[in-house]
Amino acid sequence: MQSNQQEGTLTMLKTVPATVTIQFTDGTTQCFEFEAPEIDPMTSASRLEKLLVRKQLQIHLSDRVLIIPMASIKCMEFKPVPRLPPNLSEFVIRNARPISASQASNWNELATDPERDHPTRIYDIASVHERPIASIEK
Repeated sequence: MQSNQQEGTLTMLKTVPATVTIQFTDGTTQCFEFEAPEIDPMTSASRLEKLLVRKQLQIHLSDRVLIIPMASIKCMEFKPVPRLPPNLSEFVIRNARPISASQASNWNELATDPERDHPTRIYDIASVHERPIASIEK
């Protein structure tokens, strides 16, 4: 339990064990565990939004404080999943699952063309309209 002093009242927030895995732009990864307050979805969304606009992330360890520039972070993975309100659906891809690159289709594959025996690609069907170049008289 974590105490929260607001406007002269003392409330106890329930906490849950959580981890954050940070992948850095230099290819290294660090993982941290902490007790996260169990908060309502709107507060979770607000805190996540505030985190994303910060220039640095502060992580307080027992013997030191880490200040990590956000520009050096490639990706952050939070577990358990933060509770976010359903009205944020335009910003959140829900119920996703990771797949390997070999399972994913190429971004430029559109469909199988029945007249061909291989997938139609964007550059295969692109056409360039040629028009005559007008002569320039001097």
